[in-house]
Amino acid sequence: MSFYKEDVDENSDEYDEYSEFSSVHYTTESTDNSTEYELSFNEGINYVLSEIRMPDQQVRLYTSHAQIIEDTIIRAMSRYDPYFKNAFKGLSLGGSYLDHLKICLPDEFDMHVKIYLGCHLEPVPVQGIPGYVFLRANNEYPHKCIKHFRNGWFVDRIAVQQWFRDIISAVMDEIQYIRISRRYCYTMSYKKQGFGVAHNLVATDTKNSDRQISFDFVPVFEFEAKQFPRTMESVPNKGRTWFAVPRRFSAKWKDDSRSFIVCAPHWERIVLKNKQNLKDSLRLMKRFRDANDMGALVSYKLKSLYLRELTKSRVNWDWPPGEILIKMLFNLLWSLYQKKLPFYLNTKHNLLNEISDRDRYRYISILRSHAGKLASRRKQNYLTSDDMYNIFGIDDQSQCNSEYEDD
Repeated sequence: MSFYKEDVDENSDEYDEYSEFSSVHYTTESTDNSTEYELSFNEGINYVLSEIRMPDQQVRLYTSHAQIIEDTIIRAMSRYDPYFKNAFKGLSLGGSYLDHLKICLPDEFDMHVKIYLGCHLEPVPVQGIPGYVFLRANNEYPHKCIKHFRNGWFVDRIAVQQWFRDIISAVMDEIQYIRISRRYCYTMSYKKQGFGVAHNLVATDTKNSDRQISFDFVPVFEFEAKQFPRTMESVPNKGRTWFAVPRRFSAKWKDDSRSFIVCAPHWERIVLKNKQNLKDSLRLMKRFRDANDMGALVSYKLKSLYLRELTKSRVNWDWPPGEILIKMLFNLLWSLYQKKLPFYLNTKHNLLNEISDRDRYRYISILRSHAGKLASRRKQNYLTSDDMYNIFGIDDQSQCNSEYEDD
């Protein structure tokens, strides 16, 4: 039995051109020592895509194992705590896997754990802090996650995370070993314990410690599309629901235990649908990030860059993936120069608020170099094996993995 509830099928302040940046470092002639023209530009890009593609057999294997592990965890939590059993309303897949944007191994699963506390909740936009809501209860309700504040009863984010932390910690002995079949058995460890956003559990194959599956369980509250705050962006939603995710304010604001950030993965998926070249370009950008150790640019930030561009209609998404990538790398460069990347669901919320200047300057340097080289290679219509290694980390012994999926 699976707990999945969803079908998982499938005013410009940004720089609009990239010629200024690319001309700074590269002319239209090759400047490296390699004289080997191995592939045309598009052939080279397609080769990189083939190298980061998730193998079908591995997808089936990891997915089937992941569902058994998830079910085992949720069943154990439900047996331990009857309040959780009553509150649990299903798992909803999120992150790169939902959007079919995962690269390399399908070994990370972002799971929204839908919770209903038995009373009506009203999402209230937080004044002066874009993208966040408080969840106000209609009256006093006997649940430890709903507490009284100065202006009423609200869901307490910290209490929700502590509730999950207590349950998961209590069942760890029971789920320590999860057998999938005679061949596969996993040991479980509880890593990140919800002090940020997710409760991270890692399953390790007992016969091969290098084989792991990571799960980020995030407690969320689900709302109808019509309940989305009118003060935020109006985006296509086709009546799909959205979530309030427990997350503290960024460091510039004083913490409030009522804080939740809005999240609408199925709305974002709507606008990405049937745009295969866009998705391939985003996969390439994620690989570029991994190869160049740009860990502060977690996958949702890169996805947001594309979502923002979709609202502007300045890119032809039928362009080949390599062409789109060049355009978007220069868009990313401009965002880093400005230290500004608007949140798709509320453009007043800046996703780059907390990136350090040290990381930002280093990323700008990397992008100026590699985006310029890609633009030059595209103009000359070739890509060498050195290029594929230096820009994307692809060689004959590539270890394809991603450490920066979602925050």
